[in-house]
Amino acid sequence: MPVLFLLIFLLTARPAWGASDWDVQFFTGYNSALLKSLNDLKLTETAPLPPRVGPSPPIEGGPLVGVEVEWRVRRSFSLVAMTSFWEGESTAVESGEILFQDFGIVPFTANRTTRVSFNEYALRGRYHLLDEPKRYRLYLEFGFFNQVRVTYTENFNYVFEANGQQFLRNVLSTATSRGGYLLTWGVGGDYYLTHWAAINLTANYRVGKAMPLFYKSYRHTFLEQDAIGTAVGGSSPFPSGGDQVAVVGRDNFARPLEMELTGWQAAVGFRIFF
Repeated sequence: MPVLFLLIFLLTARPAWGASDWDVQFFTGYNSALLKSLNDLKLTETAPLPPRVGPSPPIEGGPLVGVEVEWRVRRSFSLVAMTSFWEGESTAVESGEILFQDFGIVPFTANRTTRVSFNEYALRGRYHLLDEPKRYRLYLEFGFFNQVRVTYTENFNYVFEANGQQFLRNVLSTATSRGGYLLTWGVGGDYYLTHWAAINLTANYRVGKAMPLFYKSYRHTFLEQDAIGTAVGGSSPFPSGGDQVAVVGRDNFARPLEMELTGWQAAVGFRIFF
């Protein structure tokens, strides 16, 4: 419904400026999404894989990059379409000994990498508080519509050492979200370098989450003769493509993994006027 009203507004509004009604901006910055369920529950789990890999460090936001197109509808109001991308990563390493093939108890090392990436698509409005043409401007901004797509991957790499040889095994899973939302509001400003270019600073507070997540794929390279291969075989409780990503809460009940995106985002950009 908000998008419908926005489209009606776009079709009926008349630009006010002429030569500088449009601009494009490339920006980079930092996103401090909360990710509470991921950090406090999912990454603290001991992975249910043989050999088991312990907790991973939390993901506390990450650098972002993006691009936006702005339309100056009125002297005091603009519409903005934007897209941005950021990702975070966490790694845990384990070592020990385990039964492997016919070699008996052998040493192993395991590397668990968890990566989560976010693609955001948004429509925003900007109300100009101060505007000195071709010198500077200060504005408030708010989100009409924010859609977030999340990609979640876990990659386990194992190295088993036996009789002077190394045996490599891998477990890789990928999951994506089927929707998400954000409410955003913030403040920003431009300082003009020339009549056609400006430096931009923006800070936003964001409230929202992306869920649920469903596995696109879950595969492994363990073999039956590995002696631990049955634990990742067809009779195991491990997920398959289409299953929902779950996490065990503090009450020991499984529930869908949520991606809480609430937090601050700050960016600096380079704006080009047309």
